[in-house]
Amino acid sequence: MKAKKKYAEKFTGITPKEYEKLEDRHKKVLEMFSRHKFDRILDVGCGDGNFSTLIGKACNAKEIYGIEISEKGVESAKKKGVKCYKLDIDEEYFPFENNYFDAVFAGEIIEHLFDPDHFLDEVYRVMKPGGIFVLTTPNLASIHNRIILLFGYQPFPLGVSARMNIGRVYEPDSEQALDHVRVFTLRSLKELLKIHKFETLEIKGSCAMLPENMRFRRIFSTMDRFFTAFPGLSYRVVIKARK
Repeated sequence: MKAKKKYAEKFTGITPKEYEKLEDRHKKVLEMFSRHKFDRILDVGCGDGNFSTLIGKACNAKEIYGIEISEKGVESAKKKGVKCYKLDIDEEYFPFENNYFDAVFAGEIIEHLFDPDHFLDEVYRVMKPGGIFVLTTPNLASIHNRIILLFGYQPFPLGVSARMNIGRVYEPDSEQALDHVRVFTLRSLKELLKIHKFETLEIKGSCAMLPENMRFRRIFSTMDRFFTAFPGLSYRVVIKARK
């Protein structure tokens, strides 16, 4: 648990304020939220709060709440008008009443948790009946991981060490992915959501974050975008569910 908090302070989630600079997954999340009008929303793992405010604008939310484990992230989010709480969602209960939110978002969060069942129980509890839950996470069964496994490499989003990047065909300079604990296939994630009483409404594939200096980047980028049309094979998934 100490290692998790160390990474949280070191890698507070930071997202651009400009739509054009957002990642593919961010744009797909905003498109999902833009189809709704919500009074009160919650961003779990809100980081610096930049994306929380973009979600709020997309769905015309009157109140934007956030949960973040990093003290630095909480302070930053509050400055942007997000009502943010410092919380370890692996161990603690959300500080909200039952049926409090119209919608909840959790971007690249569930793969970091030791206890995703506790997390999903809390999300379900604080959502209103008919509320919308959107989450994004890497896909263990992506075509990227299937291919490299054939050659004996470690799947991209799943490290083997808490201290260093080893075993993968490409090792990023950042240590940010070293605290991934549970990486899901799309099938297993859908099943877990169903067990926790969520109804899956929509699934979209999303691109990987390819490094700028990667050899043959244009070729790999084209292939990566192609497989987003098949969420079970895409690098990450964006899921929209309903309570």
